[in-house]
Amino acid sequence: MQKKMIVLAIAAAMAAPAAFAADASNVTVYGKVDMAFGSTDSGTARNTQVSSQVTKVGFKGAEDLGDGLSAIWQIEQQIDIDNAGGTNSTKNTLASRNSFLGLKSNDMGTVLLGRHDTPYKIATRGLDVFGDQFADNRQLMGGLGKSVGGTMDARPTNVVAYISPAMNGFKAAVAYAVNTEVATAGTDKGSIWSLAGMYDQDGIYGAVGYQTIKYTNVAGTQGQFVGAAGDRLSAWKIGGGYKVEAFNLGAVYEKTSSSIGGLDTLGRTNYTLAGQYNFSNNDVKLSYTHAGNTNGVGATGANMIGVGFDHNFSKRTSLYAQYAQISNNAGAAYTFGTAASTAAIAGVAAGGKPSGFMVGVKHAF
Repeated sequence: MQKKMIVLAIAAAMAAPAAFAADASNVTVYGKVDMAFGSTDSGTARNTQVSSQVTKVGFKGAEDLGDGLSAIWQIEQQIDIDNAGGTNSTKNTLASRNSFLGLKSNDMGTVLLGRHDTPYKIATRGLDVFGDQFADNRQLMGGLGKSVGGTMDARPTNVVAYISPAMNGFKAAVAYAVNTEVATAGTDKGSIWSLAGMYDQDGIYGAVGYQTIKYTNVAGTQGQFVGAAGDRLSAWKIGGGYKVEAFNLGAVYEKTSSSIGGLDTLGRTNYTLAGQYNFSNNDVKLSYTHAGNTNGVGATGANMIGVGFDHNFSKRTSLYAQYAQISNNAGAAYTFGTAASTAAIAGVAAGGKPSGFMVGVKHAF
């Protein structure tokens, strides 16, 4: 009897790690570390620093429920390694990026609940050759740009989203976010409607997107856009890309508008052009982004250029160098914000030309 109990105890001890391993197999750990050293110039002052670009870590998993249906989940956060206690420390909070629980059907599509990029954002993010780095085109695109008033490329909470399965290269996405204003007053705290259609097949990519943000009786921040009480912001855009052998080209055209007191205070037309050429293990990147005059007021626009070179040691690790400059018109003071890089540039005067040069290493895992 005693021998049987010993055998059962040993068997149970061996089974416990196996059961834990089975559960752990449902979890995938992934992420990216992107650090750069460089110098920025506001036009009146220079600053040399080590900066964290978008460094992130995430956990995700799925469970097969049968009949082509799966339960899916993800928890992701941004970690600004070189600024853990600084002004960007809120990004070091768990689940600060796309984090959700959902159901995915091979035939019917995916439904998600949680925090997630809007379809408007998803539609054209892949067309930015400097995405999530210093020369990210969102410094000027969307609303008033990251450093001035936010961007329509939002990642709100309280999201219900649907993404269709791909059908001959085409898929659609729609999302609704409720109670999105960061404020305590009022009973109705705003909402976001966002939708997009995307086509991706045989090296050809095309996308259209529309989004509207409603503010009610309070001002607040929705996603990454700051608005005024009673405002209704809207935007639409169209984007396209083409890949052929070593070339990758992309373009986005965007129109934004707002309505508060019957006035369009944020109406602008923006566009960006980007290209990338690959040879051997290297990439040469170029981009040009234009922000139109705000509400038709002259000399309130800006232009940005980005030039970059990447050397790819492997599919996961690369060394890069990039330069970017914003040229403001006389009535504009756009600068490099903090959302894509901790290398922000403060103190830019109207008509200024902030710029920066970065050399960095990026590793994905």
